Amino acid sequence: MKRPEAWEIGNKSHINAMASTLVSIVDAEPIDRIADELYALPPAEFVAARDAHARLAGDRGDKALAKQISGLRKPTSSAWALNLLAREGASDLTEAMTLGDELRTAQEELRGGALRQLGARRRAVLSTLVRRVEELARDAGQPLGPDAVQQVRTTLTAALSDAVLAARIKAGRLVKPVEQSGFGPLSETAVPVRDDLAPRREQRRERQLTRARADISAAQADVKKADTAVTEAEQALAEREEHSANLRAELRRAQQAEQEAATQLARAKRRADTARDKLAGAEARMRELRGEA
Repeated sequence: MKRPEAWEIGNKSHINAMASTLVSIVDAEPIDRIADELYALPPAEFVAARDAHARLAGDRGDKALAKQISGLRKPTSSAWALNLLAREGASDLTEAMTLGDELRTAQEELRGGALRQLGARRRAVLSTLVRRVEELARDAGQPLGPDAVQQVRTTLTAALSDAVLAARIKAGRLVKPVEQSGFGPLSETAVPVRDDLAPRREQRRERQLTRARADISAAQADVKKADTAVTEAEQALAEREEHSANLRAELRRAQQAEQEAATQLARAKRRADTARDKLAGAEARMRELRGEA
């Protein structure tokens, strides 16, 4: 939509009036309210409005706030369009961010089937979001060029993999688009934002901790069972070794008895042979005495 001409740089009085109304509102974090207002403006109006707010804060003696405001950077056209999406297409953006959470969870849990299904949804949602951003920018009188559209697509693609970037887009204070999709450092400087995904990440972390504790308990039970089995096996081995030692001792005694019996048998055979020899001699003398040839 077309902004009032009063927002042109030359009309400083109107700008100051709007800034005064905003700063006069009691707020624990006035920089948040000011940033929300500034990043809702078309890029061409940003600098004049920012400087007006900074001057007013300085005039009121709030040097710290004036410095914060002066540090806010003008958004690029693609970043502005994404900020517009966060304000006027919040439901579409929320749906996409939910899909991003599902994708990250599936990646963490290595669920291939779910990843394939979510990948098809991801492509459809991205196309829908990009068209929505183009429509919003066109309706606001600031149509995007091809490069800006590609930057929007790249940034939204990255946001589905990066929860931090998703939170920045949702906050509506993006300064620059990212230069690559997927994981990795972001190429934009963020103004202060509230992390809306922190509770969800904390819940996922608690679920992971619960699973980890259950895994530890199961592993401890397995270790206890294994230790018991080791103890029983060691006891059984000791019993077998003792039994084997007894058998070996008994075998040695049997072998010794066998050797002694063999020695006695040899002696008995020798005595028997000697006795036979004596018998044969005696019988021969007997025959001689009888005159037998």
